[in-house]
Amino acid sequence: MEEEVKDIWHVYSDGTRADIPFDTTEDKVYTWNSVAISAETAGVKVLVLTINDTHLHCLTKGDTERVAHFKKVLRQRLANRFTRIHFACNPVRTRKEAMAKFMYVYRNCLDFYKKLPGEYPWGSGNIYFSEHKPNPADHRIGDYSLREQYRMFRTKMKLPEGWMVDTYGRILSDSFIDYVSVEQLFVSVRSFIAFLYVRREDEVALKREIHRNYLESRSVQDLRRIGNEYCVQACGKTLVKVNVRVRLAIAATMIREGIAGRSASLAKALLLKPDDLTLLI
Repeated sequence: MEEEVKDIWHVYSDGTRADIPFDTTEDKVYTWNSVAISAETAGVKVLVLTINDTHLHCLTKGDTERVAHFKKVLRQRLANRFTRIHFACNPVRTRKEAMAKFMYVYRNCLDFYKKLPGEYPWGSGNIYFSEHKPNPADHRIGDYSLREQYRMFRTKMKLPEGWMVDTYGRILSDSFIDYVSVEQLFVSVRSFIAFLYVRREDEVALKREIHRNYLESRSVQDLRRIGNEYCVQACGKTLVKVNVRVRLAIAATMIREGIAGRSASLAKALLLKPDDLTLLI
């Protein structure tokens, strides 16, 4: 029987979206720091984090209520800078799944970054099973005044004084990433390296599972909000003021763009019957 784990969650945004919300260095710094600040606010630990141009992934450690609070705070912070970032949050059940999901997040940059994941600047880096030596160019958050902290991090929350910040103004990985729990999860460097090399077919299957979970996680309320936005853009009216044909066209667009699956939730959100979606080719 597989060893069970508790309070580990895979939190991630949509990797199929067409726009590029985290395009610039400034956008990534803001998003990176937002994950750290949201985790500190909610009282959860981050085990691994990767931010790509279009989406982000992280594993967090905390109970259900704390992780839900983390997701809410993070969504609110990102809404101040970006549009329509939705997060899925799926529990991790077993130790083997935790190690596999960890490596999925850690390796996520390989789709476009052709170096080792530890070299990717917007991932957790080489902080696992390694020495943590201070860089003379980095600064303690405690060295900044509260006014300077607010200007840099856009939060009135008092952040840990011992956290370190690099020349980009980015909070360093080993300040907030719980690398100790990761090392305890894998036990040894040998095990860590073994999981680093994933069979292509296993990775593809995991990607499909993650995307399916993402689509299933969207609430009726969230889908209706997005459907209304598409409807207003298309014909200047909300869903309740258009006919079934238009609502079906909106459903087809949302499915085609990877925003939703052919689900009862989508039908309900767009004021359709579940059988109506069978009319879509």
